[in-house]
Amino acid sequence: MIRKLLYTLALGVTALVALPSCNDTVDTQQQRRENNETVFRSFKGREGYSQVSIPGIYGSNFVYMKYNTRGTGKVKPAATDNVRCQYTGYLTTEWTENSAQARPFDSNANQTLITPARVNTYIVGFAIALQNMVEGDDVDVVIPWYLAYGGQGVGTIPSYSSLYFKLKLVEIVK
Repeated sequence: MIRKLLYTLALGVTALVALPSCNDTVDTQQQRRENNETVFRSFKGREGYSQVSIPGIYGSNFVYMKYNTRGTGKVKPAATDNVRCQYTGYLTTEWTENSAQARPFDSNANQTLITPARVNTYIVGFAIALQNMVEGDDVDVVIPWYLAYGGQGVGTIPSYSSLYFKLKLVEIVK
């Protein structure tokens, strides 16, 4: 009887010691997710930013977009169109903390020759933005983590990261 009690007590202590270490890992990702969702939602009502979506294609999902310069184009690209665009991407949490010091994770903004790419090959949030632009539009786009790289992360982009892009649609290539 004492042996069973000691065995049960030992299992309970082991569980108490082991569970917090597992929860720390889950909590770190959960905290990153919550922080990124909070930062994304902070753009609601921010001057110049509006919710932009493609009704019926991506459900009720949207990005926040602010037009810095309106282009002279007349048509918006379809998901299957090829486009040339210039962009610089930042982690939204870094951008909102100190935009002057934020380091881009990706950029082609200074390239003079921009390789065309199909709109639907970009992450979903980027594709939503492009399909709401005309040639010459220069915008800031805020993409929630679930329309970016999701819970996986890629390269230097951690999981559950909302993204901030400076994006210009240079040309729709037909």
